[in-house]
Amino acid sequence: MNRRANGIHPWANHPELLTSIRSPWDKFRKADWNFGRYEDAILARPCDAEAVVYTALDFCVAIVALRDWTKKTLTRDVRSGAKTLPTGMAAIDDFVRWVERRVPWQSAIEAIANTIKHADYRDKGWEKGTAMVASFVPGPLQARKDACADGLELFGFMHEHSDVAWWDIALRQVPSPDAEPGYVAFGDALDEWRAILDQFGYIVE
Repeated sequence: MNRRANGIHPWANHPELLTSIRSPWDKFRKADWNFGRYEDAILARPCDAEAVVYTALDFCVAIVALRDWTKKTLTRDVRSGAKTLPTGMAAIDDFVRWVERRVPWQSAIEAIANTIKHADYRDKGWEKGTAMVASFVPGPLQARKDACADGLELFGFMHEHSDVAWWDIALRQVPSPDAEPGYVAFGDALDEWRAILDQFGYIVE
């Protein structure tokens, strides 16, 4: 017996049956939880670079999923007349571009998420972007870190100062020498997503 009518599964509107998540706010809380795990990894001493990378990747995937959940919910609410499109969004099809303009580092986050999901480099919207693990130290140690002759010496230096040194993701677009720590970029993106959900009336506390 075919469980689908017109190609639509009868449970199509019940994603909670597979996820326990019912709304964009639930999805935001999941992304916030992912950011917390990433934050814990950065603040751990000694700091495990692998934990930092893995939790950063999980956060990026969660943010892209949050975008998808929000778009689907807003689409339904606009069509039913319960919501109106925000300023700067002429049609619901403009949602992704609207988000990219609104959320700091959204394009970078999406490039990272698409690459980790699809196993090839996908930088659409963030061309020649890199998200590489980088070392960080308190100010008084910066000159000694900069003086390390090579990667081997740097790793030794980081091990020696593992009680205060840490790893993070450095977001950069080649050939620019400027990089933004993931902690700043991802935190700013999460804050703006909360503001978006607040604007749409999707926060439930």
